[in-house]
Amino acid sequence: MYDLIILGGGPAALAAAMYAQDKRLDTLVICETIGGKAGARQRLVGQLGDEYLAGEEAVQAFERRIMQSDHVLHDRATTVSRQDEVFHVMTEQHGSFESTAVIVATGATPIELPVPGAREFLGQGLGYSVTTHAQLVVGKIVVIIGNTLRALRGATEVAQTAAQVFLIVPDASLLSAPLAQALRQHPHVRIFAGAHVDEIAGGFNVEEVVITDQGSTTRLAVDAAFVDLGLHANSGPVRQLLDLDPGQFVGIDERNATAVPGLFAAGDVTTAFGEQTLIAIGEGAKAALSAYDYVLTRKALHPTEMKAVG
Repeated sequence: MYDLIILGGGPAALAAAMYAQDKRLDTLVICETIGGKAGARQRLVGQLGDEYLAGEEAVQAFERRIMQSDHVLHDRATTVSRQDEVFHVMTEQHGSFESTAVIVATGATPIELPVPGAREFLGQGLGYSVTTHAQLVVGKIVVIIGNTLRALRGATEVAQTAAQVFLIVPDASLLSAPLAQALRQHPHVRIFAGAHVDEIAGGFNVEEVVITDQGSTTRLAVDAAFVDLGLHANSGPVRQLLDLDPGQFVGIDERNATAVPGLFAAGDVTTAFGEQTLIAIGEGAKAALSAYDYVLTRKALHPTEMKAVG
């Protein structure tokens, strides 16, 4: 039986694994891929050099060190259950594994824009995180497509430095939010309420977004496009174990603990604020610290049942 099982391979999971490794916990990391979204760069027309992503170097260092160990299992966890204070993690290909504690750091998946060109231009001027790539669009023309408050916040941030921001809001009810009212007054923002995107077009990079606005086709010449239609939390393995929020995100306290003793969570799969690599790294380390405290307490209470930390 392991001291700790970590589900996920992104920044939060890798930071948790690093902390657990340094504390000499017997740890297993279960993930389909390593690295998560930390290396998802953008390329825009006229861009000089590669985009800098804060925290990427740390994630790469964590990845190299973790991959040197034999405690990474490339598989998908399907269910997590708990019986007699022991967690049982079932995987698709390798069966079940037991542990004293579990950290869920499986991330979240953006809801895709289902129009022609959206997949083809992903990373070539089209992205799903406005704030991550906001530094690229200084002085440029940007379109933001979204039905979420995150889309409004992203538009507000980008409007401070972009030459022009087109905000396409398919569901006009979002525009009753105070932030939307402020955006209406911004000289660099044009809002298309109730409009729908028909196509993302361009050459090597995004150059044009085709929309239907009030029954008419409009072609917007842009340098970059960002989509925020919401996120799907990758919380499937623990949905039978926890009461999740309406978006299926995992609720945590200030120590990254869930309502189930010994079960912790970190990163984009949680209700924590901020979808950023550096934040995920901190949340992962904090979750590992809490899991470490939990494991030590269990060892102290049941010294004959659990092998000591090395």
